[in-house]
Amino acid sequence: MANGAIVAVSFGVGDIHVKERCLDALLADVGDAFQDFAVREAWTSSFLRKKMAREGYMYPSLEELLGELSEAGYEDVVVMPTHLTPGEEFQKKILPAAEAFADSFVSLQVMEPVFTVKRAEDFAFLTDDVLGLSGLAEDEDMVFMGHGSPHQHNPAYELLQQYADSRGWRVHIGVVEPEDYPNKADVLQRLAGRGVRKVYLRPLLLAGGNHASHDLAGDSPESWKSVLQEAGFAVRCSTKGLGEYAAFRELYVQKLSKLINCSNHA
Repeated sequence: MANGAIVAVSFGVGDIHVKERCLDALLADVGDAFQDFAVREAWTSSFLRKKMAREGYMYPSLEELLGELSEAGYEDVVVMPTHLTPGEEFQKKILPAAEAFADSFVSLQVMEPVFTVKRAEDFAFLTDDVLGLSGLAEDEDMVFMGHGSPHQHNPAYELLQQYADSRGWRVHIGVVEPEDYPNKADVLQRLAGRGVRKVYLRPLLLAGGNHASHDLAGDSPESWKSVLQEAGFAVRCSTKGLGEYAAFRELYVQKLSKLINCSNHA
């Protein structure tokens, strides 16, 4: 598309190597799939933008990048959130920024996050391959640690658990935000109630950054790994973000394709 740009907007990640494996891999896939668009990147976390700037890596805010694209004469812009769910970052940072620049382009569209669902069955696009369930041992259950929302309940994780149960998957979903649910204590109770003894602990996060290395797999007594081990579970961990899996990155390409094709035929 002439004068078209795709803006991948992320929370950000504080480890450049994790970024390369997750976010950069996604940007490369999007660039390959949509060669008529310029692909640009913005971050919503001012803390992480400042941290990475001190290390020599500069990432604009969404407002800054939309301003640059407008000044450069881009006409058609698609904002692609890499946030998994339409939680607080999406509602309070991405949507208001897009609305503020709505009149700066001929077309400005915002893609819904990949886990935008209203019912459990809306997760039917998820498959064993997308979630990497083939990596489970015969006597092992998968525990996914997502983010959750600190100030309001994010129902996507409950609905994902319902969908996993309907598929008969040995999968248990929790969130790191203690005020949201199902949280760590909820997951422990669920595992104990089902007689699970061995778990494979993984991040339900696009980028396996600080949450994965510390909250999930860290050695502190409060980490999910430590708490599970203390409760008597045999635990193995992966800190690989979902963005390291090509099948998961393809969800973004598919969702973008539907949005762009719909607008082209409108």
